[in-house]
Amino acid sequence: MKLVTPSLVIEDSDGFRNDIFQRQQFGEALSNLVINSTDELVISLDGKWGEGKTTFVKMWQGYLKEKGIPSIYIDAFQNDYTDDAFISIASAITLYEDQHSTDAAESSDFKKKAKKVGVRLLSWTAKVGIKAATLGIIKESDIEALSEIGDDVADDASETVESLVKERLDTHAKETNLIQSFRESLSDLPAKLKDNQNGRLVIIVDELDRCKPSFAVEILEKIKHLFSVKNVVFLLVMNKQQLEEAIKSVYGNNIDAHTYLQKFINVETSTPKRIDDRDNNDIELYVKKLLQVHEITTWGDDEQIFHFLVPLALHFNLSLRQLEKVFTNLAIIYSTSTENHLRVVPIIAFISVVKVVAPNVFADLLLRKVSYSKLCEQLRFRELDKENETERKLIWLMTWISFSTLTESEYQNVDANDPIKRHEQLYVRYSISRERLLPMFCEKLSMFTVN
Repeated sequence: MKLVTPSLVIEDSDGFRNDIFQRQQFGEALSNLVINSTDELVISLDGKWGEGKTTFVKMWQGYLKEKGIPSIYIDAFQNDYTDDAFISIASAITLYEDQHSTDAAESSDFKKKAKKVGVRLLSWTAKVGIKAATLGIIKESDIEALSEIGDDVADDASETVESLVKERLDTHAKETNLIQSFRESLSDLPAKLKDNQNGRLVIIVDELDRCKPSFAVEILEKIKHLFSVKNVVFLLVMNKQQLEEAIKSVYGNNIDAHTYLQKFINVETSTPKRIDDRDNNDIELYVKKLLQVHEITTWGDDEQIFHFLVPLALHFNLSLRQLEKVFTNLAIIYSTSTENHLRVVPIIAFISVVKVVAPNVFADLLLRKVSYSKLCEQLRFRELDKENETERKLIWLMTWISFSTLTESEYQNVDANDPIKRHEQLYVRYSISRERLLPMFCEKLSMFTVN
């Protein structure tokens, strides 16, 4: 049995071999866009946290390799400690170039020009104590920072500002030419790479939304002003909503973050998520997969777990990562049980999900501090549709929750023919009171927390 979902290992040559969510068609369409476009192309791939974006792009890299399209993967989150977006991107490109260039001597052109641009950026940054989004431009924020330089730089702050601004203006033309030369060298680089059948280079920048806001914004600006050239395609993997919040963090809440972000992106797309297909949706596929890989001994409960987890996952719109955490909770409950212990699968499935999506509600259930009515209100179970097959399963599941949470007076007023009355005979041999049923499973789950 595995408490934590094993990581999916994707080799360089795997492509979409383990594509349980059937995203290859989307990957093919994305590849065709890369191959056929002649623009300076920056594509955004939007998706919630835990929706499998990284897994998709890793598979897509393998597919690109099959098609003879070179690609570079950059984890922006792992690089934000450098505080230098230019170096993070340029170093990844030069490293790839060193390993895949057809001519080692000729390939040094890009590296030399990248070094010159990097030196100029570093020089300006050192003088003003901030990062400029691009060379050759003085922003209001730069002037403001310059005006705050202390005695360790110059006795007269105004003279310092004047001299640095003069230097900036004097070198503007040279720096513009340097940038243009750098961009041309980058545009020519894909043609120098081994086995490049399409003349394109794809650069995937992942985990943008997890970076420090300032670093995430700087990456966008550096790509736009320095790296966005013909023959080089950027795929920016992000949670768009989170990245817009990062933009507001840097530039203030008054900025239109959506419009600002669009300045850096040519084409927007998102990870496909099938939730409406009754026979083949992502939730069902992943629940089946997790039942398999966690290797939980359920003593025949697998079918019931699937039966109740799928509608709960759809109701709460769980991400794939959240489903993995749910299965960790299931593994804890079953690994601390034996075959002869009482197991009420609807309750086990319910609390395994609730602890992930609403830990405060789980805590109230543990302490028996929430009424059934309040519970339904908090978790949006009030208006379930009996005509909907998925919601009918939830209605049946909630009969177990009401059975365990109704007060004694409320329970005595329940009609004798109500379905919840049938539950009494199923647990009576275990000598546990009705009100203790749900807290008992919560206590079992609350004994351990796996991060």
